[in-house]
Amino acid sequence: MSKDKYRRRAPALRLKNRVLVMCSAQTEETYFKLFKEKHKSDLRNVIVEVVAHKKSDPMAVVTATVSRKDGYDEAWAVFDKDDFIDFDEAITLAVDSGINCAFSNEAIEYWFFLHFENRTGAMSRKTLNSELGRKLNIEYDKSEATVRRVIQKISGRLVIAEERAQIGHERHMMDSGDAPSSWCSCTTIYALTKKLREWSHVRK
Repeated sequence: MSKDKYRRRAPALRLKNRVLVMCSAQTEETYFKLFKEKHKSDLRNVIVEVVAHKKSDPMAVVTATVSRKDGYDEAWAVFDKDDFIDFDEAITLAVDSGINCAFSNEAIEYWFFLHFENRTGAMSRKTLNSELGRKLNIEYDKSEATVRRVIQKISGRLVIAEERAQIGHERHMMDSGDAPSSWCSCTTIYALTKKLREWSHVRK
């Protein structure tokens, strides 16, 4: 009788999803690096590479993401509308190129704000910064220290922020026309955070 049948087999390797998150600026990069750190137990089956692009205009971020997507299970471009005029074109290029967008119109601070309060009307960057500063009891800026303060303060509120953002996004798609540049205020950051959390249940 062969002894092979009694040999202990090596455990099967768990496959991991590889995800690229290409960010338009330091605020987005800091947020997703801290998100990855905070949720690392949930992301044990995901390798997340967070990269900040040297240019913040949407088209540059999307183009860079497309150029690097090979070798990843999914690639995401994360960017704000701000005052850029290539916002819609960048989203169209992303869709046509098979990558995902997590965009904010007009800034990621709207995503932060939704953790505290639901507001569906247009909010300028100045208003968002002022409101966040009031809720955090600080003068809001885009430093890493401030983003860390934001994440600490919004801990435990992620699901409600995702729900608010998704409802707002779907409402804009129905009522605000085809151009995402007209969807103010709106964010699809929720799509990426939900996907990252869900990946812990994939390929176990």
